[in-house]
Amino acid sequence: MTKGKKYTFSTGVVILAIVVGLMSGLLLAGPLGSTGKGSSLYAGGGDSRLNAIMQIVSRYYVDQVDYDSLSTVAVRSMLSSLDPHSTYLSIEDYDKEAELLHGRFEGIGVVLFVLNDTVYASNVRKDGPAGRAGIMAGDRILMVDTVKVSGVELEGGSQAVVNLIRGPRFSNVTLTIDRAGWETPRKVKIRRDVIQHASIPAAVMIDRKTGYVHVSRFAETTCTEFHEALKQLLKQGMEHLVLDLRGNGGGSLESAVRMADELLPKGDLIVYTEGAHDRRRNFYASSGGLFEEGRLTVLINEYSASASEVVSGAIQDNDRGIIAGRCSFGKGLVQRQFDLPDGDAVLLTIARYYSPSGRCIQRPYQKGSDAYYMDYLNRIFSNYSSADSLFNAIADTSQQYLTKKGRKVYGGGGIQPDVTLPYVLDTNWAYYNKLIDKQVLEEVMYHYIHDNYAQLAKRYPTENDFVNRYQVDDATWQRILLTAEAKGIKPHAGCLKKYAAHIRNRYKALMAMALYDDNAYYRVSLLYDHELQKAVKENKSAL
Repeated sequence: MTKGKKYTFSTGVVILAIVVGLMSGLLLAGPLGSTGKGSSLYAGGGDSRLNAIMQIVSRYYVDQVDYDSLSTVAVRSMLSSLDPHSTYLSIEDYDKEAELLHGRFEGIGVVLFVLNDTVYASNVRKDGPAGRAGIMAGDRILMVDTVKVSGVELEGGSQAVVNLIRGPRFSNVTLTIDRAGWETPRKVKIRRDVIQHASIPAAVMIDRKTGYVHVSRFAETTCTEFHEALKQLLKQGMEHLVLDLRGNGGGSLESAVRMADELLPKGDLIVYTEGAHDRRRNFYASSGGLFEEGRLTVLINEYSASASEVVSGAIQDNDRGIIAGRCSFGKGLVQRQFDLPDGDAVLLTIARYYSPSGRCIQRPYQKGSDAYYMDYLNRIFSNYSSADSLFNAIADTSQQYLTKKGRKVYGGGGIQPDVTLPYVLDTNWAYYNKLIDKQVLEEVMYHYIHDNYAQLAKRYPTENDFVNRYQVDDATWQRILLTAEAKGIKPHAGCLKKYAAHIRNRYKALMAMALYDDNAYYRVSLLYDHELQKAVKENKSAL
């Protein structure tokens, strides 16, 4: 890093939070709940070493000990000593993972946004339980049943509100709502239902010939969603596909294989897996993929892991398209679920996966989990002295492999992109990042939506109307600047001169998401996605 100069990044990402997410990232050999039924990891008999120690502690330790909690700690420690991705799942953990992998949950179909001490409704599904009951974007949720959630500090924060609103299908929840134009708050009774949670939040045309698909995770429903997205984009004239796997931490191996199958011709090897107790299994592309020809760009970054790396590795090694972005996370291990008698489960690494060229991109973990994740953080925070080579010095050059066309690729450190898209290193981003960190844009936006939802709905009845016609006016811009100053963010002339359009676009994108859905958000935000724009341009000459 240049001495005496500090850089800030244009990502707006809280790195540690994403690392925590990646720590629980999976590459499951089969859907959650479908393998290991009836299996037990208890090493039977009262004379086992672990059980004997547990009994001694339970009977003789100086203080009272919760035996179940102690055994859970012991199991977690044992599994983490094997590798960073073998883990123990409590029933609560299992339910959360199952929701993500199955692509559905039981609730009311509304996104909650907690701003200061106020809970707002956002992104309300019109065909969902909340939408049918009349909930609108910008509504302030004051109470959930008899529990006050706005104007108070709840233990557990926004997740506590989510837990109150979630519940079994066909059960009821009553929300007390405050809305502009109402003299007093009103109670709205909502019947919960199953809510489908899409793993592909956006599939849009970004120009006449280029389609864009963002995949947030690999769930059971991902391949069906991807197939439908390809059909719609091909109908609109797509000749070049941009598959965005940035920030995708993984999921189902089967879904990764099926997605790659849509893009590779029959007979191409997609991936193979092998372990000490798991014989080699090859996965090949079949016939009939919807986009086996045509230009293809895959976007990855340091948060792309597991199943994302399976897909990118298959595309890269078969020379099917270009990989653009920054070096991926480097997770080359496959887990299988084993259910325990008490309803908990163990996710145990049973194999490594290998890309078609024979490389395993798993980063070394022999020094333990703490060192494993600290190494990952060091990758993010270091090597900024040469932005052009960012993340490209990570490859283990001793692990060299060849693609179909003889290009060199490397193992042992993630998927190295064909085209590097470094962070934008610019001190002018500091002001922008502070706006994001302190939720300035959200505060202005939710207050405005709350007070003006009826007018907005009348003026922009459809997503297209909003995307094509809405502009951030001068009055809104001044509210943003004044709100920032009220939060202690001083104006930055360089940022306001250089990146004012980016800030306005970010505000519009957030409003599009709140009023409509994720797809609307991406239609707006992609206009200022410099990584995407560079990747599309580079595709023409990369291969």
